[in-house]
Amino acid sequence: MSAKSFELLLQTAYAPETPQVFEESALAVYQKLEQALKQSRMGRGEKVAEEVGYRFERLRLGVAIALIKAYARLADNEGAKDVLALLLEAVKAKNTREIDKIIQKKIALFDNLYHEIFVNEQREHLLALFEQTLDATSKEELDELILEGLEALQDIDFDAPQADDDDDELLDEDFLKSIQ
Repeated sequence: MSAKSFELLLQTAYAPETPQVFEESALAVYQKLEQALKQSRMGRGEKVAEEVGYRFERLRLGVAIALIKAYARLADNEGAKDVLALLLEAVKAKNTREIDKIIQKKIALFDNLYHEIFVNEQREHLLALFEQTLDATSKEELDELILEGLEALQDIDFDAPQADDDDDELLDEDFLKSIQ
């Protein structure tokens, strides 16, 4: 169920495009984490722990990619597009150290997500889910976030005209000038 939900989350975030996130299917990414967790229960060892960590990071990156892709579609935010590109680069890494290295190199991009935020409940909710995804430490947390993200994306009409953010920005600048 959760593997299918993960696949649906990515498909919904990218629709009508086909998600090109992983070399394998989203189902396979989820199932490989489940297999690694199963192996870790049977045996110990550094190699097994590394495999679980790597498979967890790939799933977490996939959930984060889906949420930030939806946010970018909704907000047309350059910062979100930059973060999406970074996450898509990181998901190709071959181990957790490589993932960390890629992310750390451009960690400041995450700050840019908040520079262009405007009052919009859906965007704020997606950004909150994205943050929770980055903070998640267990498969169970990710499962919950997958379902919550899927529910949030089902409620969004991506084809509906969005408010013109440039007008909002001008109002904000005018307001700031008026109080100085």
